[in-house]
Amino acid sequence: MECLKVLTVWKKKSIFVVLVLMVTGLHCSGVFAADIKKTDGFDSTEALIELMKEKGVINDAEAQGFLKRYKEQAVQTKQTITILPAENQEEYIKNVSKGMTEKLTKDLSDLKENYEFRSDDLIRKTIVLQREVERLEEMMTEEHKPMLQKSSWAQRIRFGGDIRLRHESTLFDENNATDIEDPSDPGTYLNTTNDRHRQRIRLRVSAKADLIDPGEVNVGKVTAGFRVATGSVDNPVSTNHTLGSASSSHSDIVLDRAYVDWTYKPEAEVWGGKIPQVSLTGGIMENPWMSTNLVWDSDLALEGVSVKLISDTNKSNNFSGFFTAGYFPLEESEWNQSDKYLLGGQIGFEHRPKYGWKYKIAAAYYDYYNVEGFPITSTTRTTADEQELARMAPKYMQKGNTVFDMDQTVDPNGTTYGLLADFKLLNITGAITNSLFYPICISLYGDWVKNLGYDADEMANKAGVSKSYIESISGDTGYQVGLKVGHLKPRQRWEWNLFVEYRYLESDAVIDAFTDSDFHIGGTNAKGFIFGGELGLYENVWLKARWMSANEIDDMQMLGDTQLDDLSVDTFQLDLNAEF
Repeated sequence: MECLKVLTVWKKKSIFVVLVLMVTGLHCSGVFAADIKKTDGFDSTEALIELMKEKGVINDAEAQGFLKRYKEQAVQTKQTITILPAENQEEYIKNVSKGMTEKLTKDLSDLKENYEFRSDDLIRKTIVLQREVERLEEMMTEEHKPMLQKSSWAQRIRFGGDIRLRHESTLFDENNATDIEDPSDPGTYLNTTNDRHRQRIRLRVSAKADLIDPGEVNVGKVTAGFRVATGSVDNPVSTNHTLGSASSSHSDIVLDRAYVDWTYKPEAEVWGGKIPQVSLTGGIMENPWMSTNLVWDSDLALEGVSVKLISDTNKSNNFSGFFTAGYFPLEESEWNQSDKYLLGGQIGFEHRPKYGWKYKIAAAYYDYYNVEGFPITSTTRTTADEQELARMAPKYMQKGNTVFDMDQTVDPNGTTYGLLADFKLLNITGAITNSLFYPICISLYGDWVKNLGYDADEMANKAGVSKSYIESISGDTGYQVGLKVGHLKPRQRWEWNLFVEYRYLESDAVIDAFTDSDFHIGGTNAKGFIFGGELGLYENVWLKARWMSANEIDDMQMLGDTQLDDLSVDTFQLDLNAEF
C-alpha cells in the first residue's frame, strides 16, 4: 500500500521517474524483470502498462501516451522487456546461462584452433627462413671468404701522418766566441757568429693495425704500429730535412716507430670498484713518460720495452694513479758486456676535482748504465784500448755536457771525448689545467730535474783537475716553468693558444743527446725564454710560431781551456702543420 501512495503523488513526473516507480511498484507486487528480448504473441511492456492502468496508478490518457512513446522506441531499438513470474525466474536463468556457456565454449574452441593453426604455420615459416639464411651464409662463406678476410684486415689497419713546413732563423750575438769546439766532431768548431735562415720539412707517415680486438676474445687489445720519417740515422732528436741539402745524410728516411702494444683492462670491477689497466709495449716507441722538453726532446723515439699500469680508468672517478717502467738499450757493444742502457721508472697521479680543474704530477728516476767515460792510461795503446775508447765514446752528442779526452796514453791517437759525469736523474713533472671556460683552457706546467750521479770529486779525479774548476764549468740541476692559454691543441679553424716558458738547464743535469734540439741550438748549459702561439687555419691545418732567446749558464769550454766562451742565440721558427 505504501508503494501505491508514492505512485499517486508522483504520477505526473517525468518518464524517468515513472519508470523508477514502475520498477518499485513491480517489486512490491512480486514481479521481476529477468531479461530483455522479443517474445512471440506477448508484449510484456504493454501488459505492464495495462496492469498499472487497472490498478489506478495511471489514467487512460497517460497509458496511451506511454504506449505511443514505447512503440516509437521499440521501432528504433527493436527490443522488448520480458516480465517473468517469480516461479519461472530460476529456470529461465539456467537456460540463458547454458546458452551463453555453450556459445562461449564454441567461441573459445574456434579461437584455440585458429591460434594453433597460426602458431604451427609461423613455426613452419620460421624453420624455412632459418634454413634459407644458413644456405646463404654457407654460400657467402665459401665464395667470398678470401674477400671477407682481406676486408677484415683492411678495416683493422689505420693510416695517418703529418707534414710540417718550417722557416727557421738562427740569430747569433756578435760577441759570441768563435772557437767553441763541437764535442761530436773533435777538432772542428761550432758556427756561433753567422746567422742562418733555413727552410726545413718534416714528413711522417704511420700505420696502426689491431691484431686482437677485445670484442672477439677477452685477452686484451693487441696493436702493432710503425712510422717512417724524414731525418738522419745519426740524430735521434730531429726528423727535419733541410731544403737544399738533398745529397746529405739529412735526406734519409728513417724508421721512427715500430712496436707491438698489448693493453688489458678487466671487465669486472676489482679493488673496491677501481679498474686497473696494464699496457706492455716493445720496440721503437714514443716517449712513455710524462715529460717536457727539459729532459726529453719531443721527437725522441726510445727503443726497448715499457710497462704501464693505470690504477683506475673509470672516467666517473676523479682520481687515478699510474706507474711506468722501462728498459731501453742505448748502444750495444760487440767486444764486451758493458752495453749502454737506461732503466727508468715513474709514478704519479691525476686528480680531477670540480669546476674544470685537473692536477697531474709524476716523479721519475732514470738510471743510465755505462755511459760515463774513464781515462785510458796505458803506456802503449792496445787494440783492447781502442775498443774500450770506442765503446765509451758517446754515439751522439749535441753540446753542453762536461767532456774530457779519455785517451791519456803515452802516445795518444787523436782526441776521443767521453762524458765526465755519471747520470742518475731524479725528475719531477707537474701540470695544473683549468677548463672552466672550455674550450679555452689555462694550463700551468713545470719540470725539475737533478742529476744524482753528479760527483764533482770523482769528475775532478778522472780529468786531473781541481774540484772547484769542475764546479765552475758545470752543474747538476735544471728546471722549466710554462703557462699556456687557449685551446690545448688547435686543430679547427680559428682555434688558438699562446704560451710562455722559462728554462734553466745546467751542463750535466741531463744527457745533452736527448734534450731539446732547438733551444740554444740544442743541448744543455742554457737558460732563457720561449714565447709562441698556435692558430688553426682549417681542420687539422694550423700555424705555430716560436721565439727562443737563450744564453749559456757557464763558460762554453772544454777542459783545460782558460778562455771565457760566450754563446747567445735567438731562434725564430714559423711552422705550417697538417695532419692526415
